[in-house]
This record gives sequence, structure tokens and C-alpha cells, in this order.
Amino acid sequence: MADISFKKAAMYNAISKYGTMIVQLGLTMILSRLIMPEAYGIVAIITVLIGFFNLFADIGFGINIIQHPEMDKDDINRLFSFSLIIGIILTALTCLSSLPLVAVYDNPEYFTLCPLVSFVSFFNAINIVPNAILARDKRFNVIALRTILCAITSGLIAVILALLNFGVYALISQSIISALFLFIWNYKQNPLKLKTFKRKAIFKLLGTYSLYQVFFNILNYFTRNLDNLVIGKHFGSEDLAYYNKSYYLYLYPNNIFASVITGVLHPYIREYKSNYKAMYEKFIQIERLLSIIGIFTMLVFFTCSTEIVLIMFGKNWEPAGLCLKGLSICMWSQMMSSVSGSIFLGIERTDQMFKCGIINFCLILISIIIGVVCNSIYVFSIAIGVAYNLIFIITNYILIKKSLKLPLWAVYKYILTDGIFVFVACLASLLLPSFSESIILNLITKAILSVTVVLIYLIVSKKYRLLMPYIEQIKRRK
Repeated sequence: MADISFKKAAMYNAISKYGTMIVQLGLTMILSRLIMPEAYGIVAIITVLIGFFNLFADIGFGINIIQHPEMDKDDINRLFSFSLIIGIILTALTCLSSLPLVAVYDNPEYFTLCPLVSFVSFFNAINIVPNAILARDKRFNVIALRTILCAITSGLIAVILALLNFGVYALISQSIISALFLFIWNYKQNPLKLKTFKRKAIFKLLGTYSLYQVFFNILNYFTRNLDNLVIGKHFGSEDLAYYNKSYYLYLYPNNIFASVITGVLHPYIREYKSNYKAMYEKFIQIERLLSIIGIFTMLVFFTCSTEIVLIMFGKNWEPAGLCLKGLSICMWSQMMSSVSGSIFLGIERTDQMFKCGIINFCLILISIIIGVVCNSIYVFSIAIGVAYNLIFIITNYILIKKSLKLPLWAVYKYILTDGIFVFVACLASLLLPSFSESIILNLITKAILSVTVVLIYLIVSKKYRLLMPYIEQIKRRK
């Protein structure tokens, strides 16, 4: 298959992301009105469980296949065979997880839910290798089509089950159907074979590059999910549902904009691993663009948090609005942080990436302790937002100064004024009154005001020029 350019890959990934988001957005708005918040709290714990076992499903198979395209078919088949064994082990462990979950959260429903989601653990494991092959070969058009069809199929089944009053089971059905759908598609596209292997040969294929990546993934997983586990235990399922919904919305801008680039970046960035200067130029170009997008999204979400929640999920979810406001204070920094992982992988410095993971975990742990001590889900959200801003600063230091061996000012001189502006603008927005009793009119008024303020900043600072090449490209296509 002919190699596709980075721009085309990003375009296919954009189609995949935006198509899936539109589908999921519609489904979420429907399901949130059919299923009570408590059910979402239960599913949030199950989602954490699935994510945890998914870490061990991919113990470095994916990134190694992408980073080393010279791997032959026999090596890939050996990795696939090993992933099958991992899948069987993870299935058993997922079933056994029902015992501690019932004990900790005092909900016997986990006895039924865990065996059901064990199928997700199995299929996630055996999908790792074929997924990586598609990414390595840059077949992002196939990945885009598969992802959208998968979202539609699993989502429709979940809505039907919700209408039939299956509640929490309707929600977990999405994960089960998605994993099964991907397996069937992958098998049709690239039927891998089982091949005998030796453990030493497998670990030799993976090496320390994968080992540090696995350690980072485990730490990063707990960093991203420890808040859910603590809220579920300390605050209860209902508060967990509010926080989880706000977190879901907080991730949306990053998924819409940054992940379009980062989702396809690794197969391309590896080509610059021996040319740090060229990699730095690409890095700066991406960071400057994401910084501008970040100040737009952060100001709009901070200013309109309550209105966004009410329109998306209905009046039952109003407490999630303040949680979203607290989390949104790190949208700008998180938008840019999303690129760092691909750079670490591209320059094969997963050891430095692991160091970031240790620091990140400690910062999130401190923020969680603050939220629990204050006994407020809203303080909890603000503390998490502050922690992620600190994570951005430290990760940039390790990536730029320690890994790329560049002065920090080489990057911060482009984005520092953006950060100062967006935080000052957010503080000023707290003085805004309610413009109308209509939620929709309030949202439109605040959003227009926020966007206008950002546009004025871009004109005064002359940073609008960064957007001109992209605007010219759009005009040429038309």
C-alpha cells in the first residue's frame, strides 16, 4: 500500500474522531436521559477496571511494531500468540475482580458485571497486534471507517437496551460490542496465525524501550483514574457520576483537536529520531497551534460550564457544572501536553517518560488528598485542574531540557503570553452576570463574548498570523 502523508493521516484521523464524537455525543444525550446518574457511577468503576487490565493487554507490543517496521511476519505472529495467552489470563482476573469490588463498594451487582466485561479484557488483548499493524502501515483510512461503524453499532445496541430498562447493562454493552466488533474486523483485514514462541524471545523483541513504556502506562493509568476510585469510595456513586460526566466533557476539546494530530504522530515522528533540530521545529509548530486552540476552548468551557452541562445532559446533572469549571482550568496546558508522549516515543526516551509518570502520580495524589480533606467534590475538581497545570510545566522541562537538550525559553517564548492571557480572562469571566433565563441564550451570549475576547487578543498580539496558512489551505480546497 502506498505511503500516505502526515496531513492525509491527520485528515483521516479527524474524520474518525469527529465522526465518532458526533455519534457518541448524540448517544450520550439520549442515554443520560434514559439512565439514572447512579448507574453511571457504577459504570465509571467498571471502566477503570477495564482500563487497568488493558494496560497489561499491551505490554509494549503496539509501540514496538510501530517503532520497528522491519519486524517480520514470524515475529508478529509470535507476539499475537503471546497476546492470546495474556487475554485468557486477563479474562480470569477480571472475573475475580468482582470480589474486591463488592467488598469495597458494597454493591453485589459487580458479581454479574465483572464476568460480562471480562470479554472486553480478552478481545482488547488480542486486538493490540492487528491494531498496531494498521497504524504502522499508516492505514488510517481503514481505521477511521472501522471506528465510526463500531461507534454506531455499539451505540444503537446500548440505546435499545436502555429503552428496555436494562440500565447499567445497557451502558457496559457498548464496551463489549465495541471489542467484539474490532476483533471481527481485524480478523477479516489481517488474519494472524498462532505460532510457538519462547518467553526470552518475546522479551528480547520488546526490550527496555517497551519496559519503560509499560511502567509509564501503569503509572499514568493510576494518575488518570485514582480520582474516580477515591470519589466512588469517599463521596459515593452519585457524586462520582457528576465528576465523571464533567471529566468526559473536559476531555472533549482535547479529543476533537489535539488527538487528531497525536493519534497519527508516532509513525511519522520516528523518522526524526536522529535529527532533533527537525523534530524540535515540528514540535514548536504543533505546540503553537494547539496553544491558540487551547485558549479558545478553555475560556469558553470555563465561562459556560453550567450551561454546557444542562444542555448536554439535562437538569438532573446540574452539579456537574461546577466540577467542569474546576477541571477546565487546565484545558490549555493539557491541549499541549498531549504531544509530549509521541515525542518521547519518537526519540526512544521512554525512560524519561517514566520519570514524568512518577512525578505526575505524586502531584495527582496530593490534589486528591486536598479534595478529600476539604470534603468537597468542587474543591476536588479544582485541585485536579491545578495538578495538571503543574504536570504540564514539569513534563515540558523533562522533554525539552533533559531529552531534547534545548533551552526552555526556546518553547515558552511562543506560548507564555497565551497562558497569562487565558488565566486572566477566566478570572475576569467570574464577574459576568446571567444574561438571560434561557440556558441556550445564556450559552450563546457567553460563548460569543469569550470568542470575541480571544480574537481581540490574537489581533493585538499578531498571533492570528499563525492561523493564516491553514485558512489559505481551506480556501484553496474550496
